[in-house]
Amino acid sequence: MPSPEKHVGILLLKSPEWSVFQSVVHLSVALLEEKARLTLFIMDDAVLGLYPRQHGKPLSYPLYPVVEKGGSILVCQSTAETRGMTADRLPEGVRFDTQVRLGRLADDVDVFLPFV
Repeated sequence: MPSPEKHVGILLLKSPEWSVFQSVVHLSVALLEEKARLTLFIMDDAVLGLYPRQHGKPLSYPLYPVVEKGGSILVCQSTAETRGMTADRLPEGVRFDTQVRLGRLADDVDVFLPFV
């Protein structure tokens, strides 16, 4: 596991029904439990992981464990909006960003893991 001072960046494109999506959630939680700093950048169908699984339970979205453990989630605005995710629907602690920021993130972090 990376040491606590390590910043890990993860890019995720797959939607929640893919096993790699769940693997990234578990990996992210494990890294956060080891005190790594984590930034998860989601785009394409991975943004579907921000929609609640159960109606009326806003914290039931698949990516919630990452936020709950203190991870940062950045969402590609252009690919999110085409899937119906608007700024007013983003869960607390999640924010829109750009693919330019993704490029900077990949350069700034100690470890960058793309799951495409």
